[in-house]
Amino acid sequence: MKRLGYVLPSFPVASETFVVNEMQAMRDRGHDVVAMALTQNASETLSDLHKAWLPKVGFAEQISPSNACITMTRASFNRSMWQFVSAQQGISAKSLLWSAAKVAYGLRHCEHIHAHFAQSTAAIAIVAAKMLGVTVSFVGHGADVYSAPADLQTKLAHVDLSIAVCRQMQQDFRDLNQPRNVKVALVPCGIDTRLFTQNRLPSKSANTLLFVGRLVEKKGVDTLISAMAKLPTLKLHIVGSGPLEAQLKAQADAQGLTNVQFLGWRSQQWLAAQANRYLALCAPYRIAANGDRDTGPLVCKEALAQGIPLIVSNLMGLKEIVSCNTGFQVQPDDVHGIVRAARTLNALPIDEYRKLSLQCRLRAQKHFDVGLQAQRLSRLFEAVA
Repeated sequence: MKRLGYVLPSFPVASETFVVNEMQAMRDRGHDVVAMALTQNASETLSDLHKAWLPKVGFAEQISPSNACITMTRASFNRSMWQFVSAQQGISAKSLLWSAAKVAYGLRHCEHIHAHFAQSTAAIAIVAAKMLGVTVSFVGHGADVYSAPADLQTKLAHVDLSIAVCRQMQQDFRDLNQPRNVKVALVPCGIDTRLFTQNRLPSKSANTLLFVGRLVEKKGVDTLISAMAKLPTLKLHIVGSGPLEAQLKAQADAQGLTNVQFLGWRSQQWLAAQANRYLALCAPYRIAANGDRDTGPLVCKEALAQGIPLIVSNLMGLKEIVSCNTGFQVQPDDVHGIVRAARTLNALPIDEYRKLSLQCRLRAQKHFDVGLQAQRLSRLFEAVA
């Protein structure tokens, strides 16, 4: 099987569990995986998997100038590489070539290079791969595609394969990719469902809704708080922190909501241990003013694996995560839609709620397990030439 080189913007990043999940799953599938991060992030609370991978990840900033020069002297400075360097505008040519030389040195024995995120990592991966004469791909996620895209069309034209994490992104990539028909594959980010299926299913006696995520505009937490004013018999626990925390607390106070509680940051292990206490997970996301949006949030897949029904906006990958048998889809910023969904869930007889909960778990295992993601990626990487 091909030796794979991963290019990451920074490592470790606690919120980017999808990266280590994927690399570990590819290694478990039989690939030799080598990872290079552009910078090292040393101030994160780490999961066990992040801790296990930290000694295995190389950092471009630590590659010596002499080794970068060695790569330069041996590199294949082909026409395609120069075309990309000249066409892209996100990084100066000198910086791009120098960064790519460092990454290429770290990944010099790899047969395929794959970048996470469509920004600088993708550009550097493209040039590094062309220096080494190997194939290259990248995966888009969210802000890198919709909020702050950099030379996205140019990158799509110079890779051998691009990966989208939801159908809407796949279509957007295809629209940008005309007329060159580079393959755009759909591979949603996966979770290790084994971590979330060991506990009992949620109890219908739960009367508390759960939100987990950063407190930023695109999460739509203000809409959820407004909905709680119409749900006095239910409670809401908000797990997370962010720049809007004070504003959201002030909103809850102004509306006199004693049924809304802010719990602060909690670990992935906390979710695995506590989630069966909740009636539903709410993800009332929206498209932010700057275009940023969530494309396939792992927390929703993790909740499904726990057997927790979802109340989500019908936006991007959320539409693919939630079916009519596993929860409810509402329009973004639809207070009344959230209220109706929560009341419907709360009114379900115990047996029907348990069936719904079981369907959630089965859907996560069938569609969003990281082993299935690795299987799809492995086939794609092996086939590209």
